[in-house]
Amino acid sequence: MEKGYRLVHCQRLFGSRHGSQYFQVQPPDEDGPDVVPVDGAAAWAQVGEQMAKAWQDIERRAQTTIQEGERDEVNPWLERTQWLPYLVGMERPDLLACIEEPVAEPDARQEQQAEPVEAAIWAAMDGLARFSQASIIDRIGVFIRLEAIRTEMHQTRFQPLQPYMDKDAIVKHTRPWQQMLMFFARTQKEHAWKSPKYRFTRRQREAWEVLIEQAKRSIEGDEEDEAEDMDEEREELDEEMMDDIDESIEVAEEEPGQGEGPEPKKLSKIQKACLEFCIALLNHRITRREYDSPLVCALAVLGVKEDGWKGPEQYPPILSAVIKIARFMVVQKGLEMSGPDEDSGDETDDDLDDSAYESGPSQRRRPKGCLQLVQRMMDRFMVRGSHSPMQWMLDLRTYGLKIHYNTTTRGHVEWTNGDELLYKELHFSMAQFRGMVHGLASESRRLLTEELMFGSKAAPVPAVPWADFPKSKLTWITCLTCLV
Repeated sequence: MEKGYRLVHCQRLFGSRHGSQYFQVQPPDEDGPDVVPVDGAAAWAQVGEQMAKAWQDIERRAQTTIQEGERDEVNPWLERTQWLPYLVGMERPDLLACIEEPVAEPDARQEQQAEPVEAAIWAAMDGLARFSQASIIDRIGVFIRLEAIRTEMHQTRFQPLQPYMDKDAIVKHTRPWQQMLMFFARTQKEHAWKSPKYRFTRRQREAWEVLIEQAKRSIEGDEEDEAEDMDEEREELDEEMMDDIDESIEVAEEEPGQGEGPEPKKLSKIQKACLEFCIALLNHRITRREYDSPLVCALAVLGVKEDGWKGPEQYPPILSAVIKIARFMVVQKGLEMSGPDEDSGDETDDDLDDSAYESGPSQRRRPKGCLQLVQRMMDRFMVRGSHSPMQWMLDLRTYGLKIHYNTTTRGHVEWTNGDELLYKELHFSMAQFRGMVHGLASESRRLLTEELMFGSKAAPVPAVPWADFPKSKLTWITCLTCLV
C-alpha cells in the first residue's frame, strides 16, 4: 500500500494557545546562492558589490526609462508641456528610434532594417514641402500670403508669409514633419516596444489609410515607371523634330503677349495623400485634453532627448519649422481645391447683385477662389481661438521664448591655465588669439590698399597723424586712409 503521508518541513511561531499550529515551510535550497561568509570583511565586501550592481541598474533605468518626477520638483517648462505624464514609463531609445530616417533598401553595414513604405512617406513629405514652397513663390500673390501668416482671428499683418531664403534650407525644416509621420507609421503597425497611446479621428484614419495605400503603390510602381520613362524618352525625341518644324509656324500665327506660360507641375498621388493627412491632423478641434490630438502626441515625442528633454532653447525652433511648413501646406491645399490658376474676378460682382426679385431658379453657386479657401482654413484651425493643435503650438512657442529670454543662460567662455580660453568647442591661447587678430588686421589692410587705394604696396598710403587726429581736418579720402 502507498503511504498516506509525506515528509515536509514545518514550523510554528507560538508554543501554545491561539496560533500555535504548525505550518509548512520550504526546505532549504542546496543549489541557492552562497552563504554569506562568516568573516566580517568578506561579508561587507560582498554586500558592497551587490549594492554597486543595484545602483548601476537604477542609474541605467533612470537614463533610459522616463520616470515620474518628484511632486515638489519645479520645472515650469515640463509643467506647461505635460510631456512627463504622457510619456511616463516609455523607453527613450525606443522613442528616438521610432522617429529616425528610414532606409528603403537593406544595408549590411547598418543594423536598421529596410522600411520601403516608411521611406516612401519620408520622400513624399520632402517633395510636398518643396512643392508647397515653390507654390508660395510662383503661384500666389501678397493677399494670400498675408492671410497665411495670421495668428489671430481678426488680425491685420503687413509682412506676408515668406519662403526660406535658401531653397535647400527647407530640407532641414521639413524634418520635424517627417519625423512625426515616422512616429505614426511605426506605431500603427505591430511593434514589440511600448509606445505612447493616441487615437485618430475618422477623417484622420481614412486619410492615413489612403497614404499607406499610395505608399505601397508607389513602391510597386517604381519598376513599371522606369520602363515607361524609357518609352517616353523615345517619344520625346520623335516629337522634338516635329516641334522644331511647327515652332516657326506657331510663332508667326501667335500675337505678342498672348502666349501662355508652361503649366505648373502637379503633386503626385502619394504627395496629395500626404497633404490630406497633414491637413486632417491640423484640422482637429480639441474639446477636452491636448493629448487627444495625435499631432500633439507626436510633437511630445520630438521633445525627447537621450538624457532628458528639449528645453526652451531647443524646442521653439522645432515648433517654428512645423508652423511654417503647415502654413505652406494650407496654401497648397487652397490651390488644390480652387482648381486652375485663372481668376475671373466675377465672384464679388455676383455677391452684390440683388436677386430678391428674380423669378427664375437661383444661379449655381460659383466655386470659391484660393484666397477665400485659405482664409476659411486659417480661421478654422490655424489661428488662436480655434482650439486646435496650431493654437497649442503657437502658445507653447511664445511661452518657451519668454522663458528663454528671461532666464540667464550658461556662459560659454572659460579660462584654464591662466591664458587659455575655452569658447564652446574652441580651445586657444591668448598668444594664438593675438596672432589671429594681427593676421586679420594685416589682411584687411592689404585688401583695402588694393581695392580702395589701387596700390600694390602700403608705401604710397599717406601717414596718419594719430597724435593730432581729433584736431586735424581730414578729408573723406584721409578717413578712408585711416581705415587702411
